[in-house]
Amino acid sequence: MRSTEQSKQDIFPPRRNWGGLVFACILAGVVLFFAWSVVDVARRTTDWLLIGPGAIIAAAAFLWAGIGDFRAQQQVQTLAEAARSEASRPVILIGLTCAFAMAAPFIGFDLGAAIFILLCLLVQGERSWWKLALASVGGAALTTWTFVDLLMVRLPVLFL
Repeated sequence: MRSTEQSKQDIFPPRRNWGGLVFACILAGVVLFFAWSVVDVARRTTDWLLIGPGAIIAAAAFLWAGIGDFRAQQQVQTLAEAARSEASRPVILIGLTCAFAMAAPFIGFDLGAAIFILLCLLVQGERSWWKLALASVGGAALTTWTFVDLLMVRLPVLFL
């Protein structure tokens, strides 16, 4: 960086990004207006039961994102550099999801889910063997039980 640019940054601190915050407030207002219009014309509780809480969560998420975008430029730059170092994780997780979807009919949903959970935890950085075993076996058993026994979904299973 040249000395004139450095001196400008010393004199003038980085500007705040007001556009992101204003846009987030507008989006939150639109979502809440939509929810209010649904509640206003609803005949029964079931008509607005999912729309109301979903709209509140969406509005809160928009405001959270707008406030996060309002941070100083240096903080955003630091966060962007940290995100770039972990950029391969989402791609690996998407690949694992595709592999699980293709392999589940052949190896069974229960075994496939256990392997999938185990590999996803390894990608995310978990290294404790007992946490890996508990999460993968317990998660696969709970998911398989939920789909097969509670929801009566026919799935190819190997053990459960």
